[in-house]
Amino acid sequence: MVKLGLSNTNKLIKNYTGATGLKTGSTSLALYNLSASATRDDLSLIAVIMKAPTTKIRFSEAEQLLNYGFNNFSYQSFGKAGDLIQTTSIDKGVQATIPVVLENDAGILLAKGNEKNIEQTVTLDENISAPVSSGQKVGEITFSLDGEILSTVNLVSQVSVNKIDIATMSQKVYSAWFNLLR
Repeated sequence: MVKLGLSNTNKLIKNYTGATGLKTGSTSLALYNLSASATRDDLSLIAVIMKAPTTKIRFSEAEQLLNYGFNNFSYQSFGKAGDLIQTTSIDKGVQATIPVVLENDAGILLAKGNEKNIEQTVTLDENISAPVSSGQKVGEITFSLDGEILSTVNLVSQVSVNKIDIATMSQKVYSAWFNLLR
C-alpha cells in the first residue's frame, strides 16, 4: 500500500485555533502573501496580508488581525428561521390564534459589549383575517442598538388557517352543546 502525504504551506492551519484555510503565495515582486480564514463561536473572519517581507511575518500579521477580530467582535444571533416569537389572534378563522415565527435566520456582527443593549420591536399587522397561509407575512421584528436599526426580519404564520364557514361553525356549535349535556 502506498501512503500519500499532503503538505500545506499555511502554517496557521496547524497552529491557530479555528483556522479553516485559504491561500498562501509569493513572488519576487509581490513578496509573501496570505489569505487566512478562521471560525470561532459562529463568527468567520478572513485576514489578507500582502507584501510581507518574510513568510514568518505574513503568518504573524494574519494571526494579529484574526485575534483583533475575535477579541473585539462577536456574531450575535437573534434567532433561527422557524423560531416562535409569539402567537397572535386572527379573525374569522377555524382556529382563533396562529403561531408567529421568524421567516429567516436573524443575526449580525457586533462589537463586543453591545450584546445587552440590543432592543427588539415586534410589529404585527392589524386585524389579521383568515384565510392565512403557512409562510404568509403577518409582521416584522426589528433589532436596534442606540436607535439604529441593525436588522429587520419578516414574521410569518407557521400554519395555514382556513376561513370559518357555515358548516364549520355549525359543527362547533353542535360540539359545544353536546359537551354541555355530558
